[in-house]
Amino acid sequence: MTKNSPFKLDTKRSLAEQVADRITELVVGGDLVAGDRLPPEVDLAIEMGVSRTALREGMRTLEAQGLLKILPGVGTVVREVGSDQLVQPLSLYVEVSDSEISFEEFHAVRVILETEVAALAAGAAVDSDVLILKGFMADMEMNVADADAFAASDASFHESLAKMASNPLFGLLIGALRVLLEDHIREVVGQIDPVTDVIPYHAAILEAVEDHDADSARRAMENHLAKVKKNYYSTVARGQRKAHR
Repeated sequence: MTKNSPFKLDTKRSLAEQVADRITELVVGGDLVAGDRLPPEVDLAIEMGVSRTALREGMRTLEAQGLLKILPGVGTVVREVGSDQLVQPLSLYVEVSDSEISFEEFHAVRVILETEVAALAAGAAVDSDVLILKGFMADMEMNVADADAFAASDASFHESLAKMASNPLFGLLIGALRVLLEDHIREVVGQIDPVTDVIPYHAAILEAVEDHDADSARRAMENHLAKVKKNYYSTVARGQRKAHR
């Protein structure tokens, strides 16, 4: 695994930190890719010249960061790099921050990102992209009675738009925000009528993308997210009224 770049110990950093750094370097350099299984613990510890304790600690650090995944009966594998790697540190920040980050603040960032993504997607879309979006629209229409399946198709629609924008950072950031807003989204989806509150707005976005109309796509996304915000506060208000009965 490391024959092209020998592992050199640095006395200024802990062995566990060096293990984590070295494995990260191998992933960044392409020597390890998503799905690759690391060598057995004993072999890897010998190869790196560290104890199994230091090796385990370093790998636990990378597991917490979302770079590695320990699979029972399989071993330790490299995870695909995606939004998960952003979600964990962001979630920690949200939990320990002195100032609570509100739905309003999360939503404001989402509006900035997703309206621009919609415009970029409209400018870059090809026929196959439009077909993918239509497929997710069909899934949403088919799953209006299944909140979880509907939410999954909704998420896939937005993720596909982000991919069409030809900037991987959009997809990472939007995916991370969506995970952080997951509880809010689940709460709202269970209380709204998808046929009137969601599907028409996605249809407008799809139409603008298919027409390659960036301005209309941006406005359609703005309208959709404004409705999302309204639905959220309506759901919160209903919950508060029930709590005071």
